[in-house]
Amino acid sequence: MNRLDEKYFADFKDITEGRLDNSGMFVFNIGTFLFSCVMIGVPIIFIFNWSSVGWDQLSPFWQSIFYCEGVLMVLQLLILLVCHRETNLNQKILSLSMVIYGYKMVIDPFVLIAFFTMDRGVYENIKIYLFAILLLGIILHCIFLYRWIRNIKKGEYSLHRNNETKKSRSMKYVVIPIIFVMVIFSFVLIRKIPGSDITIAIIIATVLLLCVAYAICEFIIVAYCVLRFPSFSVNQPKKQQYVKKKKKTKK
Repeated sequence: MNRLDEKYFADFKDITEGRLDNSGMFVFNIGTFLFSCVMIGVPIIFIFNWSSVGWDQLSPFWQSIFYCEGVLMVLQLLILLVCHRETNLNQKILSLSMVIYGYKMVIDPFVLIAFFTMDRGVYENIKIYLFAILLLGIILHCIFLYRWIRNIKKGEYSLHRNNETKKSRSMKYVVIPIIFVMVIFSFVLIRKIPGSDITIAIIIATVLLLCVAYAICEFIIVAYCVLRFPSFSVNQPKKQQYVKKKKKTKK
């Protein structure tokens, strides 16, 4: 997006005005942090207390996943402790954290599902479906992000636009089959895995993936605008800082 100038985002600023404030970003980070505490905290408690799959039984890949999850949660806690003031630096940090922890919020339920299927001995039978749903979600997210950027470059971006173009209709022929396959895979997982708790987790994971695949595109664009354009800052610099002083000409 390095070729997109500020003029392309004139309407975007008015549409996302409330989501550019530090308070809204801060609340979002609190929500994702609490969500991660549940989704990742429960497997950790089971690993060291009640699960048949202990830490030593986890593969190096899954040990690395839990290490990364722990580091990200500690980092987010530090962000929440430090970035509570209305400053431009805090706004930049919070806007980036919305993107990072938006992605993390999608992955966490799949980590929970994977762990409990390991505990019940069915992980090897369903892991291909889990990764397939995640992969389809990534493809769906890339399609949405491409569409947002294309509309911005064309100068037609507006969340209030209801007119449907021919290209937007053609996009549905790609998006709808992907969503349909994701839902089918989810039903297959529900039938293959015993237990209502895993069923609920699968439903949460699929719904989150579908919603965040679209919503996080806005987070990315908000972060881009906050990092690049001073006019999107919560504390905008004075105009004089952008105007070069004219040199006095000698008479």
